[in-house]
Amino acid sequence: MLMPDSGLQHLFDWHLEDDLTWEEQLARTRHHYHRPRSLRRPDTLRSLGLLFFNSSLRTRTSMEVAAARLGAHTSVIIPGSGVWGMEWKDGIRMDGKSVEHIREAIGVLSRYYDALGVRLFATGTDYAIDQSEARFKKILETATVPVINLESALYHPCQALADAATIREQFNDEVKGRRFVLSWAWHPRALAQAVPNSALLMATRLGMQVTIARPKGFELDPEIMRLAESYTSKHGFSLTETDDQDAACEGADVIYAKAWGSQLRYDDSDQEKALRDQYQSWQVREHHLGNAAFMHCLPVRRGVVVEDAVLNSSQAIHLLQAEFRLHAQIAILERAWNLI
Repeated sequence: MLMPDSGLQHLFDWHLEDDLTWEEQLARTRHHYHRPRSLRRPDTLRSLGLLFFNSSLRTRTSMEVAAARLGAHTSVIIPGSGVWGMEWKDGIRMDGKSVEHIREAIGVLSRYYDALGVRLFATGTDYAIDQSEARFKKILETATVPVINLESALYHPCQALADAATIREQFNDEVKGRRFVLSWAWHPRALAQAVPNSALLMATRLGMQVTIARPKGFELDPEIMRLAESYTSKHGFSLTETDDQDAACEGADVIYAKAWGSQLRYDDSDQEKALRDQYQSWQVREHHLGNAAFMHCLPVRRGVVVEDAVLNSSQAIHLLQAEFRLHAQIAILERAWNLI
């Protein structure tokens, strides 16, 4: 977990914390799913600032509803849309389009709100910045209230918590050893790897046997892979990769579809697109399902990432996943505000 000098706890990569914290968050998420009206409102009204540098439907609305159920006020802040454009670089003369520096913006918002949620995707153009989470770290260094990661360059921990709770619920806690397939899918854009990274770490941490099905050239980050392998070995399993989607899906208990771009996007975007477009046939189809539950973080492009027949089937649990986002956000806010 990234911690600022003040010792303040930020919920950035908390889904990688110790097993006790992980299990506590999962338990609270499922508690709210089964007992949605059992919330204890805080004694004092709290406020939550939601800073969205990127678009959102589920993350935004689930955080707003979760805060409301805890008796908190929320504001959505979208830089560039009614809010000043922000500068990220330090030590420069701000005589261009950016009016406000991120350090002042976060400094001010920390004085208004009791917690901040930040959604800040990978740049997709600067590998060093994305790999080091440099922009998100700048926010963490500046904030004086808890900061919740609503998706960063490398992680989507809120989604991972909801996904883990969904799988536990789907299989009545009998999860260890079940086969989880993370299947790459074609997409017209080179998407970031935050969701597949977190989905991989979530499934391996649950003790599932994980297979990544993806074309050559679409490998996930080596450090993420090493961490996932440490989780699988802890449970006595191995993490496998294959470029044979059909073989990977045979006998799966869960098929999780997600598109992501090749690392080539940082060096040669045209070459990355040419490589990606060779695999437009890669989508989850009805014949892949077998007895597997189908998952996707949403939004999903029908007929591109997955066939309609899959999404319309009783085996698709993507809407249950989306519902669990709400319960996960409540659990996250409880932790941020020490309400448990």
